[in-house]
Amino acid sequence: MSSPLHWLLKAFDVFVVVGMAVISLLIFTNVVLRYGFSSGIPFAVEVSRVVLVWVIFMGSVVALAKGAHLGVDSLVVRLPQKARFACFIVSCGLMLWCYWLIAQGSWALTRIEWGNITPLTGIPVGLTYAAGLVAAVMMALVLLLQLWRSLRGTLPSTWAGAKSDETPLAVSSALSQEKLQ
Repeated sequence: MSSPLHWLLKAFDVFVVVGMAVISLLIFTNVVLRYGFSSGIPFAVEVSRVVLVWVIFMGSVVALAKGAHLGVDSLVVRLPQKARFACFIVSCGLMLWCYWLIAQGSWALTRIEWGNITPLTGIPVGLTYAAGLVAAVMMALVLLLQLWRSLRGTLPSTWAGAKSDETPLAVSSALSQEKLQ
């Protein structure tokens, strides 16, 4: 991975960890204050909601870059190398199209909602929708980098036919004998 993109993904990793810590601290403190002291932190829910949306979207970018998204590769691993490459190209095209749609929708909602502010914190509501825009652009960059690498001969591990470390489940002979009877 290129150095600036690698640095940015590390920053997203840190943001996800700090964001989850902030959410946990705000919600926990708010619960203790409400039940223990009939008080609370007025802005805790608004801030937690915005931070959670950003954590989810930035975590998705990092997961895509690390190849940690769920995927079903049972068909792809059985294909010959050229067919896997063709499937990867088609898959990249479809994902880029989806990122374009997400970016368009997020940009439109960010512009529409930027003038609206949350009642307690004054945070623009559009900031929540901007997370989708940033994530779509970053995911497209990660995908374009993977596409560039694949065109130069290096497919991601799943598409290259790398086998899983897990051993396939085997049916014991006692169970197969029971079914036959």
